[in-house]
Amino acid sequence: MFLDGCCSQEAVRLGIHRTVHAGEVGPATVVREAVEVLKAERIGHGYRTLEDQDLYKDLLKKNMHFEMCPISSKWTGACPSDFSKHPIIRFRQDKANYSLNTDDPMIFDSNLALDYSTVHKYMGFTEEEFIRVNINSAKSCFLPDKEKKELLQTLHTAYGITQTS
Repeated sequence: MFLDGCCSQEAVRLGIHRTVHAGEVGPATVVREAVEVLKAERIGHGYRTLEDQDLYKDLLKKNMHFEMCPISSKWTGACPSDFSKHPIIRFRQDKANYSLNTDDPMIFDSNLALDYSTVHKYMGFTEEEFIRVNINSAKSCFLPDKEKKELLQTLHTAYGITQTS
């Protein structure tokens, strides 16, 4: 089912959360359309957002969540096969709100551990960045508020992070 602007407004009205896969391939304008027309709360991939710096800066300000999938982005040709040139590096440098994910594990013979080890090995991710990414991922998830709060508390405890109210 294709979601148009009218259906998107209805989804917003009904409290239905929206993730739109956009900007993996094609121009940055599809990311803009996903946000403005489809009312996306999360963007699946979004690498091409970097081609429109005004859009990118706007989405950073709005704390848009991007679902990054390093292994699949290599195999789909969405990003350079040289992981040291992957767009995730820019998102990390800018402290964007993103998560690391596995996409189509049966097709790409991948798993989350491989995606994590890849960004560690080729993109210089540190334990601090993994913690930040995991906390941001939990903050951006679609769980009901009570469950999200419990998840965040569990992560903070596991990571030894003292929360301030």
